[in-house]
Amino acid sequence: MNTILNFNSPHALLPEYSGGKGANLAQLTSGNFNVPNGFIVPVSAYRDWLESAPSFRHALCNLPHDNPSALTKAANELRQYLRTIPLPDSIAAGIRTTLETFPANTAFAVRSSSTMEDMADAAFAGQHDSFLNCIDQDAVLTAVRECYASLWHDRTIAYRNQHGFDHSAAQMAVVVQLMAPCDKAGVAFSMNPITGDLDTALISANFGLGESVVNGACEVDQWEIQKSSGAILSTIIADKSIQTRSSTSGGVEDQILNASDSRSPSLTPANLKAVNDLLQEVEQHYRFPQDIEWGFVDDQLVLLQSRPITTIPPKWTRNESAERFPNVITPLTWDFVNRGFHQSMDHSFRLMGFPPFSGEWFGKHGHYIYGNQNAVDLYAKQFPFVLNSLEDLPTLIPQLRERFRWVQELPIHWSRDLDYYLVRLGEFDAEPLDDKSICGLWDLVRKINAHGTQYFLPNIAISVTQGLLYKLLHFLLHNLFGPEEFAPIMDDLLAFCETKTGAINKELFELAELARLDPLLGRRLRSGESNQSLWESGLLETDHTGFHRRFLLMMRNHGHREIDFDLYQPLWAEVPWVALDQIALILDAPVDLTPADREREMKIRSQAAEFSLIQRLPADLHFFMHEVIRLARAYTSLDDLEHYQTTRLAKPLRKILRSLGQRLVDRGILSDPMDIFFARENDIEAAICADDNTTWAAFSKVVTNEKASWEKARAQTPGWTPDATDTGHGPAPAGTQMTGHPGSPGTVEGQIYIVSGPQDFADFPRRAILVARTTNPAWTPLFYTASAVITESGGSLSHGAVTAREMRIPAVMSVRNCLSQLQNGTRVRVDGTRGRVYLLDRPSESIPPSGPLLLADTSSNMA
Repeated sequence: MNTILNFNSPHALLPEYSGGKGANLAQLTSGNFNVPNGFIVPVSAYRDWLESAPSFRHALCNLPHDNPSALTKAANELRQYLRTIPLPDSIAAGIRTTLETFPANTAFAVRSSSTMEDMADAAFAGQHDSFLNCIDQDAVLTAVRECYASLWHDRTIAYRNQHGFDHSAAQMAVVVQLMAPCDKAGVAFSMNPITGDLDTALISANFGLGESVVNGACEVDQWEIQKSSGAILSTIIADKSIQTRSSTSGGVEDQILNASDSRSPSLTPANLKAVNDLLQEVEQHYRFPQDIEWGFVDDQLVLLQSRPITTIPPKWTRNESAERFPNVITPLTWDFVNRGFHQSMDHSFRLMGFPPFSGEWFGKHGHYIYGNQNAVDLYAKQFPFVLNSLEDLPTLIPQLRERFRWVQELPIHWSRDLDYYLVRLGEFDAEPLDDKSICGLWDLVRKINAHGTQYFLPNIAISVTQGLLYKLLHFLLHNLFGPEEFAPIMDDLLAFCETKTGAINKELFELAELARLDPLLGRRLRSGESNQSLWESGLLETDHTGFHRRFLLMMRNHGHREIDFDLYQPLWAEVPWVALDQIALILDAPVDLTPADREREMKIRSQAAEFSLIQRLPADLHFFMHEVIRLARAYTSLDDLEHYQTTRLAKPLRKILRSLGQRLVDRGILSDPMDIFFARENDIEAAICADDNTTWAAFSKVVTNEKASWEKARAQTPGWTPDATDTGHGPAPAGTQMTGHPGSPGTVEGQIYIVSGPQDFADFPRRAILVARTTNPAWTPLFYTASAVITESGGSLSHGAVTAREMRIPAVMSVRNCLSQLQNGTRVRVDGTRGRVYLLDRPSESIPPSGPLLLADTSSNMA
């Protein structure tokens, strides 16, 4: 490794060589931003310098952690000692030689660049020292050594302690950069760090250098600007008292501002526009909100540094969460899910090259789960790369192939690891439980949960990548063929994807076909009531042996399938009559195409669309487009399959937790074994460890209260935000227009029927319009008989939208308040192409069996 790295050196881009600030400046330089020139003294130089400090290791091992005053004393002594250690001759010579390439008396800014700073989960802003206006070589060398020593400030040590960073891993590079003699300078945030508004820039400025703004030593001017339009939203012109300027003898000094400048804006409208434009360019470059330092030198804007904004305020809504978590959720399920989800998110974002996210993606409020919309907008809605025009694509393809190699490899690695996950689950399920103590049962639960968490690590990447591939395909087709033609092309390309859900639906259809051949069974399944009584009567086994045998085979293979996300809720194998209700729905559906015929038709559409598309593309894009299409299909299948396999965790977990709950029932602690789900994970752990009457009594009370609170919440409609007081809005009058997201094209008029859960499946009227909070794969048979779909959550990739397109029925997703504004029997027009629902009249007494009026062709779907 060279003693010195220029900003344009390939190694300078790597934080392990250049530290956070140095790597960012090299990145900005490579992006052609106006960054003052300079060089980096790499991390290897710091390590060589430490080799000359024999007492350092001993001092490091003896740093106090719990005593702030003792830490301050020890840190001061350590820095004093480090100041006595000269720079190695080779390092000093390398710095001097590089400095001699600049004109005499050139002033430099010498900035610390730790390997742990400017990260998305820990910025270390202001923790390390920087030195401005270093005029001669000796001043620069002294500043480099002071930057090294600043790694051991008491505040910096405490910051690392707080974030759990290893002190021995802390290393320092140093940036030596041309000093920018700014006339005015400041900082800017590409989002509002207080409200979390992503379209609001926050700009702070003062006359002179930016130090007076950064260190907070005086009042400064501040503007809020709408990034998209450049409109100034608010202005605060401070009564500024000082400005920081370079001193003729080196360093900087504070100067008193005259009365006129003190009350004048430090930035002109043109300056504000320039900073706002620069801020957006830097944010686009990093694809993440940035905090930049900038300055004007003779009216020319220079970029001094940039770092990711590490603290992003949450904006809790039901927009992202309602599809995944439509209903109330028990405390224990959420403890399991929340930890696994966020570990998967961290792993997946690293894999995908996204900046780390240090906040919460989901939060539990009153037994309902809310999503952090700011996080969704930052990550899930990002485009994976910048493409200014399709003409740039052929030259960009080699870079994309290398950068996104993991997209090709992830399905292979996931499939490789699946076998171990399934084998281990089988071992857990086979564990004998009768001889285990309460502590042993809980230990087994923890092992299964840890195993599931490990399996789930890449699964967020699978879901996000599926969405990104759809966005990429959407972008390419839209730019190639225009807004009118691209939608049907995209729909045809993705008409068929092999999924586990589709395979199960075929099995349900085949069972329905068996029932059609047995009139008595058909009448029994269509009795109009839940098929629980039919199952429990034993008549299937005695009177319908062939059907019963095939049904048991399906339960053996797919009995782990969920009917609700919450582990507290039973699985298919525990309530098999739910599947019988679904078969009954298929019996009532018109049989225009069998699943096999529909699959063949969609495969032909898909193949023909791809063949036609490739013929219209230049040759150098053929393979690239083929791979994008293939991967979009593959990730659609994989996203469905990973969810199917994830739900296998429920079977052993429910069995063991039921056994644990029964032990607590036997001891008089719980009234029902499954009430264990109303306890928090930590509370179970603490009660088992203590195992005394007082602790168990308190535990029992908490469980009772939590269950009562959960039951109350279940009867309520969650607000769009946690603090929303009006969750109802009441039935809407005729003429009301409701807006959502297009899910599946076409227009239908008919009467709606609200389905709250599987308990409503048997009552769903043939050809009614299905209205639900959301749907999942277990709801698919409803789509055979529904004429259209309206959901309160979800988007174009949700289960409801995908299945509606497959069934060629209109769908509108994410229609807020549809559950409260619509009533069973309300007649509506569903426009799935535009994402609109029109209320035509008030509910009538019944939904006629004649079905809806088709207003437009629904054979063209939109992916």
